Amino acid sequence: MPRTPRTTGFPVRLPNPWLPVLAPARGPTAVATYLRVHLYGAAVGRSLLDHCIRAVDERDRVRLLPLRAQFEEEMDTAAGLLSRLTPIGTPGRRLLRLSSGITLSVLPVGPVFSDPLSRLGVLEALRTLVVAKRSMWELLSDSWVADGPSGIDDDEPGGSGTRRVLEGLADQALAQEELLEELRRTYGLAVFE
Repeated sequence: MPRTPRTTGFPVRLPNPWLPVLAPARGPTAVATYLRVHLYGAAVGRSLLDHCIRAVDERDRVRLLPLRAQFEEEMDTAAGLLSRLTPIGTPGRRLLRLSSGITLSVLPVGPVFSDPLSRLGVLEALRTLVVAKRSMWELLSDSWVADGPSGIDDDEPGGSGTRRVLEGLADQALAQEELLEELRRTYGLAVFE
């Protein structure tokens, strides 16, 4: 007895021909979108950094504190590049930081209570964000963004010294990644003893 073919139950729908098809972003629009996404990630990373600083021992806290200024400098550089690429501007950093701070406030890590597994989790999450950030700086330093248009000051993002700035930020992110990896391993192995 021949079997009838099974249907999935899902109707096949073709795209509506009346809806506009958006072309994928390219050039300055793509870079601006990319930078905006990384700025959102930086706000989350800054909040995670504060959680990590509160969660680690005093000797490690001293090692993490300088990262605050580095994160701010990196966000300023990304915002500067973004402002040169698009007239729309950058997302509001205070709003981003506030929303990410509220979201992450439920983590049980801090000076009074520090769950070792939660501490490990925030260190791993922050390290992951730093790896993504390093990837961004390296990618931008190898792209046309690093060439910079003429007429902009060398020390400004988007100027002729932009490649040097981006490569320096990639190196700085690598050092941050190495520090966070060391702390992640130390605190992680302590969890599983």
